[in-house]
Amino acid sequence: MKISVVTPSYNQGLFIKKCIESVRRESNFAHVEHIVLDNCSMDNTVHELQVYQRTPGRVDLKVFVEKDGGQTAAINKGFSLACGDIVCWLNTDEWFHEGALKRVLAFFSNNPEVDVVFGDCDFVDSNGVLVKKKHEYFFSCSMLIYYGCFIPSCATFVRRRVIEEGVFLDSEFKVTMDLDWYVRMAKAGYRFAHLPISLASFTWHEANISSIFVGRRLLERRMVQDRYSGVGGPAWFRTLFYGVMRYFWLALRVIRRRLA
Repeated sequence: MKISVVTPSYNQGLFIKKCIESVRRESNFAHVEHIVLDNCSMDNTVHELQVYQRTPGRVDLKVFVEKDGGQTAAINKGFSLACGDIVCWLNTDEWFHEGALKRVLAFFSNNPEVDVVFGDCDFVDSNGVLVKKKHEYFFSCSMLIYYGCFIPSCATFVRRRVIEEGVFLDSEFKVTMDLDWYVRMAKAGYRFAHLPISLASFTWHEANISSIFVGRRLLERRMVQDRYSGVGGPAWFRTLFYGVMRYFWLALRVIRRRLA
């Protein structure tokens, strides 16, 4: 099996080398295609990509440096170009842990009924120092809708048949495109499974999209809830219901964590 990794890129020269190195390292254990789409970065990103093109190792590498319509559009383009049996996206400030892709491919091989696999991830600061380990336990579409996006995109992998069936990211979403995508896949009947292994690290820094566009993130989360919860009535009632359900899932997660 082959895995395609899509990396949208823009002015992340501080972090991209570690991202690249992690993909190149994984090609020693798995058949890896890496599609990097850079939105004409103005820092040292392009230089790092040129070095990568000269020394890709075993990676099937495709690099595009051109103007795009933003992160969501870039990821969708990468998905449309992907040749792997499994696809994923890895942002420039994220990296895979050693052996992660080999474990993911083995899980898919052993579980042909599963369409989407998500693992655990680590949160680190801009210096690479561990902030916290993020562990999950099970999948629930309801928890996605009411609690929020508990699935880390850097540790999520999808069979290409999902893409071939037209389930791309929604370009209307600029911040929570992953949340909307997961909910739509779940609503369409695709099967999710959790792989209880830390597969990747996510760098928490001041330039994260979710940190910068807090208001937009809350707006998009409400859009997902209004579209997919099935709850009607006036806005105040929906707000109340969403709040109650969020606390329900929050309490359940706390209980589950303490019992683990």
